[in-house]
Amino acid sequence: MKKFMLTVRATFLLVMLAMFLSTAAHAGDVRDGRAIVTPAKEDRYKIGSYTFGKAELFGYISELKETKKITGIVLKNGYSDSNKATDEQRHSIASIGKTLQLETFTQDGRELEPLSND
Repeated sequence: MKKFMLTVRATFLLVMLAMFLSTAAHAGDVRDGRAIVTPAKEDRYKIGSYTFGKAELFGYISELKETKKITGIVLKNGYSDSNKATDEQRHSIASIGKTLQLETFTQDGRELEPLSND
């Protein structure tokens, strides 16, 4: 009986820890009501610790709009050429924003610039 109770407690603690860590991971992908998206290789995208293709990103952004009430998307460019967004990635973010009626921006350094769907 003692062993069973110990197992139940350990399981409960692990579940609580997992819930805490998943909440902490979600906190990093939204700032000032905007989802922060980083370009990844092969026309993929990163939000927090998650990597998505275009379709998965659309679904995730849609979920963030419903649950976190985001109002925009920021495509964050890195300083190295390997982290720069491609034209296709820029177009995809603008298209997702237009479809979901969200503002879209690119960020180089500290400056936010509107991203148009051209």
